[in-house]
Amino acid sequence: MMLRAFLTIGAVQVITMLVLLVRTKTFAVVLGPEFVGVMAVIDKLLAVIAQTVSLSLPFAAVRFLPERWTAGPTEFRALFTRMRNLLLALILAATVGALLVTVFRPATWGEALLPYRDALTVAIFGLPVIGLIPFLQNAIAGRMQQNRSMLVGLLHAVVLAVGIVGIWWGGLAGYYAAYAVLGTILVVGVTRLATKGTEAPEPRGTLLQRFVVGLPGPIWRFSGALLILTFLAPYAALFVHYRLLSDHGAETAGWMQAAIGISLAVRAVLGSAHAVFLTPNVNRGGSPGERMEWANHFQMTFCLLAGLAVPPLLLFPDIAIYILYSSAFSPGAMFAMVFVLTEILGLLSGTYQSLVIALNHMPFHVATNLVAQLLVVGMAYLLVGPLGILGAGLAVLVAPVFLYIATMIFLHRSFGLRMPGRVAARSGWLLLGLVAAGLMGALFQGPAWESLLFKAGIYFLVVSGFACLLTGHERRWIRETLEGLRARWT
Repeated sequence: MMLRAFLTIGAVQVITMLVLLVRTKTFAVVLGPEFVGVMAVIDKLLAVIAQTVSLSLPFAAVRFLPERWTAGPTEFRALFTRMRNLLLALILAATVGALLVTVFRPATWGEALLPYRDALTVAIFGLPVIGLIPFLQNAIAGRMQQNRSMLVGLLHAVVLAVGIVGIWWGGLAGYYAAYAVLGTILVVGVTRLATKGTEAPEPRGTLLQRFVVGLPGPIWRFSGALLILTFLAPYAALFVHYRLLSDHGAETAGWMQAAIGISLAVRAVLGSAHAVFLTPNVNRGGSPGERMEWANHFQMTFCLLAGLAVPPLLLFPDIAIYILYSSAFSPGAMFAMVFVLTEILGLLSGTYQSLVIALNHMPFHVATNLVAQLLVVGMAYLLVGPLGILGAGLAVLVAPVFLYIATMIFLHRSFGLRMPGRVAARSGWLLLGLVAAGLMGALFQGPAWESLLFKAGIYFLVVSGFACLLTGHERRWIRETLEGLRARWT
């Protein structure tokens, strides 16, 4: 059952999130808001470089490798090897180029980053890890092995957490150095895992003959169509962070990162199912109607779990930030709702965007995402200066709203597909509940015990609404699960 798959994936992601909590908490306590804000900008800069030169090969892995795996392990290995080799060559060349720019023209990355040039230089050595881990994780998901794919994410989180030992050795630069070393070891191990059990060893001969990088035409066309997005999407995120850093300072950037941290925790637990479960399945084949039905079932389950898990975070954002970061980041709590809504709407939209891609309508996908990212940049340019963190939140929120509406209109006009009423009702109730919880959490922070009753009431209403929207199949599964647990403990 889909709910069981969600819960399994979510359980692994909860463990992953707890591991990352150690990392985040340590950074917050040891480095403070200033360096956390700077680190967010550096990470976004590295993402721009890595995603641009990757030619969307991590995404192509989960788009094309499931079909090759169905055809046979040999077919899978042959395509995987070529994709890996090309990505490795591209990311190594980008690493060398970025180091040369940092050494000889550091102002290229922005004046605001000049005081942190040493940390940025060391961070660039981690680019191969940043570029290869998503590809390897998606390649394993392409083998229809979601649990192993989730394990890779968990191991990467462990590397991120263990890397904090570098802070005591060399501050922020020490962390990036530790990450580069440990991440490289992880990449080698995961590469072996991705090809485990496949037949036909790699071709023998010279090293040059074995290092084949040619790709089939459909993958080149896929990557070419997404090329501008691989740059613009991370650039839009970088633009928002860098503008806040420039206009309002590193401390404010750190506060915003704390608010974003709550949304990232939500995405970490709920969003992984899109990559390792949704995308491989909608790319296995079938008519548009069959794929839409599968996506609708996925969306129903996602809304249910999000509606139960996310409102408590928004009702108590100050506590969430204190747990994730420290009291020094508490000013960011007021803005958590906007960033969480952005992630949830992005995931709701992503369910149906995966259909557009699976049905090979790349021009529409690229065009709408380009418009969405340009809207983010434009809104950030206008709003971050006068509104600060709120302006940044509103800027990023506009993208998933636009994509959600545009995608549903396209699917209806092109294939006659529309969202069933029960899916629309559950999605709408989820968003309404998150807004209500977020407003209550922003207005009543701190030890205001008199507000607890109202917060409990809002959560009760949200849960009651979802209880009324349960399908008969879900009711039976929940009842059988509870009866099984009761029998086990009695």
